[in-house]
Amino acid sequence: MALTRVINSGIGVAASIAGEATASTNLQQGLAKYSGVWDNNSDNTIRDSFNVSGVTDITTGDFLVTFTNPMGNEFYSALGNLSGENNVYGVCSSQDTHATTTCGYQARDTTGTTKDVNKNSFAGIGDLA
Repeated sequence: MALTRVINSGIGVAASIAGEATASTNLQQGLAKYSGVWDNNSDNTIRDSFNVSGVTDITTGDFLVTFTNPMGNEFYSALGNLSGENNVYGVCSSQDTHATTTCGYQARDTTGTTKDVNKNSFAGIGDLA
């Protein structure tokens, strides 16, 4: 039933689908607007991405993600995590550098030390411009 509604309404039209129990999900606001996996430990390579035109290495643990299509405003949710060789795990949190075209991140291990690792995963949820 929900899939039929999306097909009949067309892409770009606000649509909700049924979720668990009585919840529903808005297909425009409920999806990630950018995401990626970046290796800044060995070769500064974007391993996978969606709506990301580039990543810039700022300093140890700090990097800046540039979007292909801008966000609608600077009040979006920026998410992230990291994992690396030798059982290095931790958080990859957004800094106070949210902008419509970029977002700064900082990768820290479980002791709070900034790290360059081979798997920085990041995503953003909000509205595109």
